Amino acid sequence: MPEKAFTDGRKTNLSLDGFDLPRNTPTLTYAGLQNALFWDLRQIDLEKQSVDVVQNEKEMHGSFSQIIPLINKDKKYKSLFEKAFPKNNKIEEWQLQNAIASYIRSLNDFDSRFDVYMRGESNNFSEEEKLGFNLFAGKAKCATCHFIPLFNGTVPPNYSKTEQEVIGTPKDKTAKEISPDLGKYNQFKMDQLKNAFKTPSIRNVAKTAPYMHNGVFTTLEEVVDFYNKGGGKGLGYPVENQTLPFDQLKLTKKEESALVAFMKTLTDQKYQ
Repeated sequence: MPEKAFTDGRKTNLSLDGFDLPRNTPTLTYAGLQNALFWDLRQIDLEKQSVDVVQNEKEMHGSFSQIIPLINKDKKYKSLFEKAFPKNNKIEEWQLQNAIASYIRSLNDFDSRFDVYMRGESNNFSEEEKLGFNLFAGKAKCATCHFIPLFNGTVPPNYSKTEQEVIGTPKDKTAKEISPDLGKYNQFKMDQLKNAFKTPSIRNVAKTAPYMHNGVFTTLEEVVDFYNKGGGKGLGYPVENQTLPFDQLKLTKKEESALVAFMKTLTDQKYQ
């Protein structure tokens, strides 16, 4: 849904037959600025990501090969393909992948209030929001995983790797046990990767609730509170491989509110 920064607003996505899938739908905005896709980082680019979704039996349960005959029957689509790929005489699967990926790569506006302020194009940034930014980059330690200026896990300065973290996301809001989803461990059977998930972008985060891989938190205030308490291990249940520091951040209520206020400045203009 474009108005939700290309998320669906649900805790987790729905399968073709109407059942809840285990994971939350992340935003498509700025997805092109990551080099690992899906919560478990199982695909390396947007072209392969689209194939994964189309072929998934619980999502689209189809194939690009099935789509091509339908496009060949549509004069409008055929004309668009001829303009996009003038050197090719026939429509091929890689072109479909490339077209979808190219569209997603266009969803990087960099025109949020934060961006405009940092470029010196506006002074519309409150003292609370400035405090929130400094907390994000300092005391709250957010920027140790959500790297500025992309605010995702793609590591500067080469931006050639997207990181994953183990933060002890709870199964539900009772916060008594970790989510049973093993994340990246399902792809690589290494103990340190149990419950590891990609560090997602928090650009447009005010529009993409609910949060975490399982949609367990419905507000940014809940997310900040979770981190303030030290993640899963800080809440008292065992997360032996937690990569998030489990000591409390000791943010005051004023500081927590400022952090949320800052994150809301990362909303691009079209979604405001």
